[in-house]
Amino acid sequence: MAQTSSHVDSEDTVEYWLFPNISEDGDQLQELEAFRTRCFTFIQDQSQNYIWHEDSINLKVVTKRTAGDNPPHLYGKTRYGCNVEDEWFIVHLFRSFSVTENDVVIRIVDSDGDFLLVEAADILPRWANPESCINRVFIHVGQVHMISIADRPSSITPLPSGQPSLMDAVHIVRSMPHLTIAPSPIQEPIRQRIEKCVSQIDSSLHRCNVFVPASVAALLQSYPTLVAPAVHAFCQRDASQLQVIRAMRFFPPETRVWTSVTFTKCLYAMLVHRNYQPDHRTGWTLPPNGDPKRTGSELGMKLAVGFELLANEESLHQQGGDYSLEMDSRWNRFLNTLKEKGFFQDFLESSQPYNELLEKAREFYMNSVGVEGPAKKPVILRLMQSVFADIEKFKKEEAHLPADDDDSWLSVDPATLDQILGDKFGLLGVDDDEAKAEILPKLETFLHRKSDYEGLTPSSGRKKSRKLSHLAPPSASRKTSTLSNTSDVSQLSNHIGFDPDSFASAMQGILDFALPEDNWDLESNSSCLSSYSEEEEGGELVDKEMNNYMQTMDQELLSTDVLRTSVDNPTRKESVMSEGCESFSDVENFQPVKIDSAALESLLASYTMQRGGPGPASILLNQLNLPRSQISASKKQTD
Repeated sequence: MAQTSSHVDSEDTVEYWLFPNISEDGDQLQELEAFRTRCFTFIQDQSQNYIWHEDSINLKVVTKRTAGDNPPHLYGKTRYGCNVEDEWFIVHLFRSFSVTENDVVIRIVDSDGDFLLVEAADILPRWANPESCINRVFIHVGQVHMISIADRPSSITPLPSGQPSLMDAVHIVRSMPHLTIAPSPIQEPIRQRIEKCVSQIDSSLHRCNVFVPASVAALLQSYPTLVAPAVHAFCQRDASQLQVIRAMRFFPPETRVWTSVTFTKCLYAMLVHRNYQPDHRTGWTLPPNGDPKRTGSELGMKLAVGFELLANEESLHQQGGDYSLEMDSRWNRFLNTLKEKGFFQDFLESSQPYNELLEKAREFYMNSVGVEGPAKKPVILRLMQSVFADIEKFKKEEAHLPADDDDSWLSVDPATLDQILGDKFGLLGVDDDEAKAEILPKLETFLHRKSDYEGLTPSSGRKKSRKLSHLAPPSASRKTSTLSNTSDVSQLSNHIGFDPDSFASAMQGILDFALPEDNWDLESNSSCLSSYSEEEEGGELVDKEMNNYMQTMDQELLSTDVLRTSVDNPTRKESVMSEGCESFSDVENFQPVKIDSAALESLLASYTMQRGGPGPASILLNQLNLPRSQISASKKQTD
């Protein structure tokens, strides 16, 4: 698999490449397979009983013959569905693995590209965008590495200025890590996001008691991760499977018992909200609505249907005889390597702990070699042979089952949503008057700026006003100095005394003595321009017509609330009513129009309606470099 695109086709898929330090003269295939075995053993040890929403980690061997221009590596792709925490758990596993295998270089992307940098979006260097970051972001020895682009033409650097090849990029990270390691302001938010994912694994689970056939209860006790494929099988069923569901040949409802099952909250929500009306001929009996056991009985019925569909699909596949794992020489070689590495510990063959590890090894191998279709599904029928459904035992345990977890988290009212957004984005603790006073000047300055076809460039670095500089986050004030030291490359050019940022700031300070030429009202501009066009008759007619048009528009504005809602300016109405160039003659008394309070209220209302999501209002306010806390405080004041 030589594919190394920056963007994944599917929005719910993450791709990863692991580049070990493989010698060119040795047996690359053997070295890669040994490396994959070490990786699988490490991942299995770190993710025991972790419930993957859809796919687990899988790794394919890509030798030099099939890698093209890329170095030999392991490649994998995982669908995480609607549970994005799986994606970050994969990052955690590979980041930890890179510490034990300190010569491996890892690249991880999803449909957003190098999504690791999204966590540090506010403090990235100016050159960093989805296109320029291709083949520049990696994980090495537990740290994020960025192959930076020179920030000025005078920089003397061994790093490539254009898009590097993967071969060159991996070599640079491995041989010059001191030049590519990302600064701590970028490392820290990524580390916090990873730690948050790991710390919330237990809190993301939901435990409840369900009424299921005894065989299902035995399978879930021995293989708790089977709950995920069973839920997906139930939710993805179609009309062609109704006959299978009606028969319930493998898991009849007559043997139902109560047992405790652990879901992820995502799987639990999927199962609860998927309606299902069973066929009365099947034998499903449910308590009436309102009965405390109603929910557990419904969930158990849905789980049993999911297991039935998986078992039926496996049965059909066995009859077809398309693929036999035992006849695969690569699987036998992989299994023998696991035994030599002590993967199965000292468990006896065919024992329950041995079978659990064997099933996980089988699943990993199936995903890695690219087996699709029913052969990739869990072998429910084979696993049933390794468990014993002791109905009497389950009956005795029913009295000691733990209580169900509270599922009130399924319902979120507007007040709770506001609190969640407040906790996530920090929307509290700012003085209302001060926040509004800071937003207005920034908004006015923003509206007077011009942009190219790519949009406005944030002015946090060069044109920042002294009055507003204290609003920037602490990291923003250090952005230029910190990110310019991303590597030791910048030290090579320190003897050059020209600092473009300081030069631009100095020039801006000089130009600040000029008159505010772009803040005059449109009426005075249009009327003053007519005084310069007296030499041309055609121009004079156009200016006179435009002047009349602007005066008419000013009169219409005076009859509305637009000017009345502006920040108090007693001379504004008189200046609008003046004619000709009378307003221009009094430059010393010039006062530009301030931002309309109604416009600000509308902007903040639009931001609130977005509820933290992307949209025009959030994009505009982000361009102003306004913290979300000040935006929220201004919204509370306008309310």
